[in-house]
Formats: sequence, structure tokens, C-alpha cells
Amino acid sequence: MSIIKSLQEVLNNQEPIVFETKDGSSIHIEPEHAVSLASVHDNMNKQNQEKMRNMMEESEEQFVKVLSFCNSQLNEEE
Repeated sequence: MSIIKSLQEVLNNQEPIVFETKDGSSIHIEPEHAVSLASVHDNMNKQNQEKMRNMMEESEEQFVKVLSFCNSQLNEEE
């Protein structure tokens, strides 16, 4: 399953899921993570959206970096 479909599933069901990255790491995606990631993703241009998706799917380390970035972006907007 792609990261976007996984995020949509979390948003729709409001329940966490486990996503397996390309390097075999397992990531627990909580609803609040999905909201943050989807919000920033949807406001990016297509090229940056693709980069973001690729990073999130690559490894747990990359996913955490993207999540931290998204959280910082949302905190700046408040």
C-alpha cells in the first residue's frame, strides 16, 4: 500500500495503522500524524509532493524527518 493510501485510511478511520517502509521498518501512523502530513503535502507543488512521498516510504528515519518538518510548518502557521 502506498503512503498516501495509508494516510487516507488513517484519516478515514481515525485509527492508527502500521506502514512498512522500503527498508523494512515498521512505522505506526497515528491520526494526528496523518492530519499533519496530509495538510502539508496537499499544499505543496506536485514535484515536492512526490519527493515527500518518496522520503516517507524510504525509511523510518526519513519518515520522522518529514513528520518533524510538517509539524514545524503547521506550528509556524498558528
